[in-house]
Amino acid sequence: MNMKLRVRNIISTMFAMLLMLCSAATYADTPLDSSQNLEKIQGQIWQGTRDGKPGEGSLFYRLEFGTDDTVEVTKQSGGFNHSEIQHWALAGNELTITSQPSSLIKDFDGAKMSFVEAETMRFSLDGDGFNVHKWYQNRAFGHVLLVLIGLMILNEICRRFKYSNYLLWFILPIVLIPLWSSYGVTYWFKWVKLYSVVGAAALFTLIRFTKVGDMKWAKFGAAAFLAINISEAVMQDFSMGNLANVLNAIGGVLSIITLAGWAQIFADKSKQQDMIWPAMTTFWIIAYDVWNIVFVYLNFPGSATAQMMVLIAATLPALFIKKGTWLQARAFTLAGSFMYYFSCPFMYESNVVPLPRNDELMLAAGAASFVINSAYAYVFFTGKWKRRQALTTAS
Repeated sequence: MNMKLRVRNIISTMFAMLLMLCSAATYADTPLDSSQNLEKIQGQIWQGTRDGKPGEGSLFYRLEFGTDDTVEVTKQSGGFNHSEIQHWALAGNELTITSQPSSLIKDFDGAKMSFVEAETMRFSLDGDGFNVHKWYQNRAFGHVLLVLIGLMILNEICRRFKYSNYLLWFILPIVLIPLWSSYGVTYWFKWVKLYSVVGAAALFTLIRFTKVGDMKWAKFGAAAFLAINISEAVMQDFSMGNLANVLNAIGGVLSIITLAGWAQIFADKSKQQDMIWPAMTTFWIIAYDVWNIVFVYLNFPGSATAQMMVLIAATLPALFIKKGTWLQARAFTLAGSFMYYFSCPFMYESNVVPLPRNDELMLAAGAASFVINSAYAYVFFTGKWKRRQALTTAS
């Protein structure tokens, strides 16, 4: 068996094992009796994420149950960040949480939370539902490291083995549609993001390994992917309307208008045939990373830590393994992370590592994004002006 065929078999086996793990984690357990359920609740932490309505982003809930009938409920979304004490009661296989008259969090009032597995409850209210999972700190931190290491390995596989790209970005996104649809992911932004980044990874594959890489439209398309990717998030931020989101959205706009040198994109002559963007500067990459981390932190608090690992997984190879490959790595790692999430949402949702978050930190994050992207814009346009002046003087 040659090396290329062996790599294809390894990748196929990895995805098969991943799907088996997801299925086992989702369906293997059976509901426990009332006394066992009580042990799973008292003194334990449960967490869940939920697709919000337009203007909310994604909602993150953290439930810290006391040994009595109290529970500290934390709710985080794009424009909301609050914790308060409420009361819980368990009747057989169903848990209810009741707010106080003065509570700001009313999300669990009237809802039923039923054990569907030993460590998973299903929230149900008026036809809406989402899963809440028992949280283990060590497992959650281990998953964060798994995402980082796994995506860096994925990037290297895509760099070094040509046909892995065709399997990952052309075949699997079609084959896995029935599975992805079965999980009930309804938030439009996630679906748009999934197929926009998978489409970009597919385009970059053609640029690297076919004559498409010589065409001007393909180079423009590579840069357009990045600009559209940022624009999608900018629209989300502006739609939230909060000052922190608006500041971050302006930072995203500055990231777009300071993109330069897309016509220089090319596939190099190395063994890997990497797609290189010579004009992509380290300063721009860092400013972008700050903007993107802040975007997820503000809008998708349940995904912030994992998405930070996705960014690092693209940035480290581009800065320390091979310069100029950041955009290629960004597409591979982002597409890989979304395919992993859509294939096995349980793994992401049950292993959230929440970041410290309050109104002051959110505003500081938005301001930091605005400042660093403004600083890069100043450097960028000042440099352009000086070069223009030098050309004028020389002529």
